[in-house]
Amino acid sequence: MLRTTSQAVAFSLALIGAGTSSAFANLNDDQAPQAVKTSATAAAPQQGADARESLLTLPLPIARAIEQGMELESRFNAESGLTGWVLSLDGQFTLVYTTADQRTLISGALINEAGDNLSERYAQKYFPKPDISLLEDATYISTGARSNGDLPDSASGQGSSSDKKPAAAADQPRIVYAFFDASCPFCHLVWKGFQPYLDKGVEIRWLPVAFLAPDSRDKAAAILQARNPEKALADSMELFGSDEQPQAAVKDSTRRQLQNNMKLMQRFGIQGTPGLIWQDDAGQLQVRSGMPKLPEFAEITGLKEQPQTDPELFRFR
Repeated sequence: MLRTTSQAVAFSLALIGAGTSSAFANLNDDQAPQAVKTSATAAAPQQGADARESLLTLPLPIARAIEQGMELESRFNAESGLTGWVLSLDGQFTLVYTTADQRTLISGALINEAGDNLSERYAQKYFPKPDISLLEDATYISTGARSNGDLPDSASGQGSSSDKKPAAAADQPRIVYAFFDASCPFCHLVWKGFQPYLDKGVEIRWLPVAFLAPDSRDKAAAILQARNPEKALADSMELFGSDEQPQAAVKDSTRRQLQNNMKLMQRFGIQGTPGLIWQDDAGQLQVRSGMPKLPEFAEITGLKEQPQTDPELFRFR
């Protein structure tokens, strides 16, 4: 069962520009993300010495981003003497870093010596917390508890508002949202890991994104544009990594769906695939990325741990 959004918004980070910058509000290290709102328009009333003093406080690369229309949400101390900055544009958030001399801006995943993705950790800590309801209208393929006729089953349609129920409703199976790239080997393994849980009372909503490989979009298109997206997803996963893995020419509507899913993935602070989002029994939002250990599938689904028989999964015990 495939659900789609009607509109997608592209997120663009403007980091290069000319001219002067906006004012810089007083920022304390490790402050809450919502504590700071600095934009180019906010600087307009300031003149003379006050404006110059504010400009000196703001690193030039950040000043240029704000001059191009971005808003500064917060800053924090990051690893290795870097300063982290949360910037936003049209309700979307991104992380960048500046070096100690404030002359160089770094964008992308920050990985420490242990292999941990610090950018994802920072995003989940400093981004304003999104509401899981943002995902209810995303483009996804549903498998499991509620994909057997409980909701309208169509190749590309949307259920009516009366079909939608809160993700954490006590009388409903747990819903797990899984961002995946059809070229991602760990997404393939996550798909395998969830299979024993699908008939036990959990719904997995698979949200395709496409960024890992040149053919990721074509593989995603083969799923989204199929008459039966759930079967197409299964076929893609079962044929993963082979020359037979289905591909299709990408329609404009599919391209917009993938862009919107990517925007949502970034909105939840997920830096790579697989990315999993769910609400626990207390209704608390949980976000994680990467391949879970096998016992963690029970925690994610809220079910008793199920036996795993696929040899590819044994290394995750």
